[in-house]
Amino acid sequence: MIYVFDEADAELTLMPMASRRALDAVGAKLSLASYQTLVIEDRRELVRLGAEAQVNLGAVRLLVGRAGGPPSRDVPPVLEPAALPEGLAAALAPRALDAVLWSQLTGLDRYVLDKLHRAGKTERLQAAFEEIVERAR
Repeated sequence: MIYVFDEADAELTLMPMASRRALDAVGAKLSLASYQTLVIEDRRELVRLGAEAQVNLGAVRLLVGRAGGPPSRDVPPVLEPAALPEGLAAALAPRALDAVLWSQLTGLDRYVLDKLHRAGKTERLQAAFEEIVERAR
C-alpha cells in the first residue's frame, strides 16, 4: 500500500510509510542511503510487509540485513496504537476523528496518522487524513 501523499516514484526512491511501519515494528532505523541500496523487489516487499495486518518481523529483519551502506540502528519498536492517541483528534480539527472511526482504520492507517502527529508534520497529517478517511468512508 502506497499512499498518494507518499509521493513515491516507480523506484521507491523515498521510503513510503508502509516501509517505515515495517522497520519501526522490528525496531530498525535505516538511513535513506541504506534503504536505497535495496533492490526494487526488496523495497516493494518492505512496502507489502508494512501494509499487512500483522507485520512479519522475521521477513522484515531479513530485508534489513540485505541493505548496504551504514548499518541499521536499533531503536525501540513502534506499533500503531489500538486506542485513539491523545491530542490527535484535536490536531485534526475541524475534521472529525473519533474512537469509532479510529477502530475501523487499518493498522497501517493508524500507524501513519499517529506517526505524522507525533512528528509534528501537520501538513502531511492533513493530507494523510484526507486520503485515509475518505477511503474508509
